[in-house]
Amino acid sequence: MVTKHHSGPGVLLGAALVLALAACASVPPATQNRPSSAPSVTSSALVLVDVDGSGMGLRGRLVDPRTLSDVAGKPVLSFGHNYTAVIAPDGRTLAAALWPGGSANRGGVLHLFDLVTWTDRATAVTFDDHVSQLFFAPDGRQLYWVRPGPMAGEPMMNPDPGVYRYDLASDSQSRVAELPAAFLPLSAALAGERLAIVGWTTGGKIGPSRNTEVYVVDLRGGTVVKRELGGVRAGQVQDLAAFDDVRNVMPAVAWDLPRGRAFVVDAEQDRVAIVDLASATVRGPTAIRPRRSLVDRILDLISTPAAAKAQASTQRVAVVSADGRRLYVSGLRIDLPSADRQGNVTPLDLLAIDTMDLAEIGRMDVAGTDIALTHDGQRLLILTNRFPTGQPWTDYELRLIDAQRLTSLASLPLEGRGRILGLSADGDVVYVNAMRDDWALTIVRRVRVADLAVLGRRELERHFGELLGSP
Repeated sequence: MVTKHHSGPGVLLGAALVLALAACASVPPATQNRPSSAPSVTSSALVLVDVDGSGMGLRGRLVDPRTLSDVAGKPVLSFGHNYTAVIAPDGRTLAAALWPGGSANRGGVLHLFDLVTWTDRATAVTFDDHVSQLFFAPDGRQLYWVRPGPMAGEPMMNPDPGVYRYDLASDSQSRVAELPAAFLPLSAALAGERLAIVGWTTGGKIGPSRNTEVYVVDLRGGTVVKRELGGVRAGQVQDLAAFDDVRNVMPAVAWDLPRGRAFVVDAEQDRVAIVDLASATVRGPTAIRPRRSLVDRILDLISTPAAAKAQASTQRVAVVSADGRRLYVSGLRIDLPSADRQGNVTPLDLLAIDTMDLAEIGRMDVAGTDIALTHDGQRLLILTNRFPTGQPWTDYELRLIDAQRLTSLASLPLEGRGRILGLSADGDVVYVNAMRDDWALTIVRRVRVADLAVLGRRELERHFGELLGSP
């Protein structure tokens, strides 16, 4: 299970809205950019990260995977104010960049946690910027990350943006490849000897369109190939209907790593670009062939919305089936016509798309803010909001869906805004969290996938609770 946490203007999504899941708090909630399905690892250790007693930092504790209770005799370790983490392929090491404060991404240090002995070692690597994702090489000997350039208005803290490598044996880092200073990563994935990064160029005048960009980096030779996905928008774009004339547009990125592909789906138009990571070539963007008439689809978009306090934005989420044959896409559109911050939320249907011809092969009236497929590809887990009157952001549920027929099988109310934390290695259990609207309580649940029965739960004071690793 891979989890990222961050704050400040230099974060992965920059000023972008994260589906209105984030709330202003001393310790920021998580933002995710994972591979195409909820991840799992083979580690026997499960680390619970929550807010410490001071309310200003995070702590990590080893917990029992079944009961979620603390493992006796293991110390509580500091996870800083915010962090980014990844687990090595062998499940024995957790690498985490820890930052001491949230007002600026300065003073970060790379730590290596031994999940067998539950000990913490600080490395010689430091960060005065934010790193949104870490990647272990398949052999676990090197660690990679992307250092972004400074955001508009920030001091020049990051003079050398690019892809970096850390060698665990020598405790040393080096820059593998240079990236443009104005490029802001949205999502990245490691495929063999190539690191693919999807994002956009920041700064400059905000116009009606800002195209998504893909950089494919050869980790051996350091060469970089850039591809621009014309017609797939990303970042802040002009929207004259919004009170401030700006809309945040976040495309969906689904990684099909076994086949070396990335699917990038436009947030507002049904267009998909397919990036071949081996050749750094792009197919499309291609319009998704609808099953239903254009009139029906327009009626969907003007259906009765719910009220919300947010920023004008559109964001989709996506996942690819394990066999690479189906792409699932869903999301939300938030319109903000006035400065009083009272906006309208329009759910974007769950779509099933054939990856061969990009035809729509199924549709379901459910809008997802988080999505995952079971390992066998037969069931879809989607985090959705039931949009009750007056409480549009506090009534989430986890829905179990037949991935072939797109029919609901079960649902689990979560009593607050939540996230899918990941699946167990055997695929039988999913972990989810939910933060209560007053930020005073977070509940982490261990849920049986077959029927969404709750097998275990842990209540945490304050507004944060995540898991790293899974049995």
